[in-house]
Amino acid sequence: MTDILKGPVKKSISGINNEIVIFFHGYGADGSDLISLSDAFSKILPNAVFYSPNAPQKCEMGGLGYQWFPIKQKNDGSLDLNAKNEILNSVKLINRYIDEIESETGISSKNFILVGFSQGTMMVLETLLSREKKISAVVGFSGGFLNVKNKVSKINLDTPILLVHGDEDNVVPMEMTKMAKKNLNILGYFVNTYFSKGLGHGISLDGLAESTKFLKKLNI
Repeated sequence: MTDILKGPVKKSISGINNEIVIFFHGYGADGSDLISLSDAFSKILPNAVFYSPNAPQKCEMGGLGYQWFPIKQKNDGSLDLNAKNEILNSVKLINRYIDEIESETGISSKNFILVGFSQGTMMVLETLLSREKKISAVVGFSGGFLNVKNKVSKINLDTPILLVHGDEDNVVPMEMTKMAKKNLNILGYFVNTYFSKGLGHGISLDGLAESTKFLKKLNI
C-alpha cells in the first residue's frame, strides 16, 4: 500500500479473501477507532479483509486524530460544514485508495462494503455518488449527506444503503439522517434507516446488529 491513505488492516478469519470492508472514522479519530467493528462483521463476512484508514489531514480543532474535512465553529456557536474543496479532495483520495486495494488484492470494488461513522459516513456517501465503478453496499452510522458533487454517477443507484442513527444524538442530530434519506431518494437511491432509542453520538449494539442483519440479507 502506498502513502495515499494508511491505517490498520485485519485479515479475513477464514483465510479466504473474497470481500473487502473499509471503515471510515469520524472527526478527530483515526483508523484504530473502528477496526474493532470487524469482530462483528466478520461473523457474517468470514471471507472479508478489513481496512480502516486514517483521514488525510490532522484534526484542526484539537486532539491528536484526523479529519476528512475541516469543521469550523461559527460566531453563534453552530458548526460550519461548508468545506467543498476539502471534501472533494478526500473523495478523490478515497477513490484512489479503493482502486489500489482492488489492484493489490485482485478483488473488484463490486465486492467492497463501505462503512462510515459520523464524518466518515458523510465521506462514504459522497464517495458512493462519485464512484464510476460498482460498490456492493454502504452502511453509515451517525452521519449525514452533504451532497457536494456537481456531477453524480449513476453506477451505484441500486447499491443498498443503510443509515443508522441514535435518536438522542446532540452532535450530529438524527434529523441529518432523515434528510439524507430524503435527498438520496430524490437522486434515485433507496435508503434503509434504523434509529437506536436513547443513543447519543455513537454506535450501539442494536444498531450494529441491524447493520449485520442488513448485510446478511444481501447475501454478499
